[in-house]
Amino acid sequence: MYDLLVQSIQALQKSKYGKGNKKRLAAIQSALKLAKPLFLSDTQSSEKTLISFRNIEQADQIPKILEEFMNDFEIQCLQKKGASAKNYSLFSVTLLKIIKTLDADKKRGLLSAHAINILNKMFVNYPVEYKKRETRNPLSLVFVITELAIDAERNLSRPYEFDQTIPLQIAPLMQRYHMEYDNALLQIIDEFNKMPKFRLTVSIGERHKEIVKKFLEHAIVLLPLEDKIARANNTIEKIIHEKTDTITLEHYNLLKLCYSDKEIRPHLAKIAKTKNISERRFANTILDELSKL
Repeated sequence: MYDLLVQSIQALQKSKYGKGNKKRLAAIQSALKLAKPLFLSDTQSSEKTLISFRNIEQADQIPKILEEFMNDFEIQCLQKKGASAKNYSLFSVTLLKIIKTLDADKKRGLLSAHAINILNKMFVNYPVEYKKRETRNPLSLVFVITELAIDAERNLSRPYEFDQTIPLQIAPLMQRYHMEYDNALLQIIDEFNKMPKFRLTVSIGERHKEIVKKFLEHAIVLLPLEDKIARANNTIEKIIHEKTDTITLEHYNLLKLCYSDKEIRPHLAKIAKTKNISERRFANTILDELSKL
């Protein structure tokens, strides 16, 4: 299992079969040390046969390591320790660090996409268990999933399309941000910028924002109607009374996340029609748009 995988990589580093991958294997060993808290100690690992890389091409060694690590995580962590956001976050960042040891090319893009697909399957069988007020580990998980998607896109030259599994799993966190902050999207991106990156070289950009926006849109639709109405009403009030157009625009962009939700659209129109005209033209334009939904 995990201990056996580490020992097998150590043996590969010393053998002629790992000669062309020594720097990558050293980086992978460093990544696996990060993941050690996920695994129970395997007292029988020394009695088992090491994983053989003898008949595996050097180009396939890292994908093989990745598959072994994924299997170990499911058996030794998810099945025995549970599916917490902390466990998933640490697992996901280890996947990303292993994948990033490869050169940027189509094969790396496919591995990043494969890692997301594996997470999808794990989430179905072992749904994320959130602590009531925890945000650090769940948000780290969202960050790494976003990074995996961006890595897949860069190397496959096409946008990554999420199915419903991952947005559904992280919806409770997205809903919490939507209900607690004036602008959940900007708050999350700000926290992305400030959070530890596990020594990854990352620049948070527009694509991170676009992906998080989609996660938020999915989560907002799943909120109870009364919560959606209360949050929308609060945002419209801020639009009416805000004196700075740039901040008004931020509130407006947040409100537009609700436009695709057929359940809330008529309520947005009704709320807008009951509001007094603002002193600012931009706010009145937004109210007029809302009243026609």
